[in-house]
Amino acid sequence: MHIQHCENLIEQMIADYDDDEPRGWFVVQQSADPIIQLLNCSQIWFDWEKKHGYDKMEFKEYADAYNEFRLRYDGDARYYNSVLNDPAAALRGDTVTSFYTPYKMMLKLVTGDVYHKCNNPFDDLIAKRNDPGFKEVNDIFTRFARDYQTQGNFILLPHREMNPDRYKYSQDRIDMSLYECFPGGNLAKYFGISPEAQNENLIEWIKSQKLEFMFANGIIERDMIIAFNKNNPYVSYEKMIKEELQEFIDNAVAFIARRSG
Repeated sequence: MHIQHCENLIEQMIADYDDDEPRGWFVVQQSADPIIQLLNCSQIWFDWEKKHGYDKMEFKEYADAYNEFRLRYDGDARYYNSVLNDPAAALRGDTVTSFYTPYKMMLKLVTGDVYHKCNNPFDDLIAKRNDPGFKEVNDIFTRFARDYQTQGNFILLPHREMNPDRYKYSQDRIDMSLYECFPGGNLAKYFGISPEAQNENLIEWIKSQKLEFMFANGIIERDMIIAFNKNNPYVSYEKMIKEELQEFIDNAVAFIARRSG
């Protein structure tokens, strides 16, 4: 494990962005608060996309610029590039479980407010960090935010093209992702053509990414996945009650910590 490469990863990205992209309307403020730092990272992405006026993922002719940006300002890609010194492989980086989707759902449950990334809510969320309701949510998510940009929350996907499908079918959460990776699932195609090849390649990938902790008794089978919600497994964030969402986050944090060890 190369956890030392992740120390101060967010701070490094923010410092680099301030050096690389001078601008008047947005200046990132470093913070000791991990929630604010993650919101700063989201602000960097929003700022870059606003400046360029398009989403690079949608236009093949802009792929090089988008790739360069990811390698510098996307924590998983930056981490793997530093470890592997292989940009093509590093661009297959992804997070075990994403932060913002469950975070905004908990905000909705607790405060009633909805914060979509496309509306650039980050300044507002930072300003309300300690307001009633917002502080409750941030306290729940602080440890997840602290561990989010670390090796324990990073994986290398077998194919980069799996990234958007992973969000589509599993909301970028590792328990449902694994469920969809087994033969018959929506992500199985990324592991081979036949069910036999899919199962064999999936098991090899799970072991290579240190994901076997997700399976009861270490038995890598679909029915042995340890879902982060015990009594209501694989329920979408939108259908979770507050207690279920907190259970999910607590178990995600515990898994990231175990995987980092």
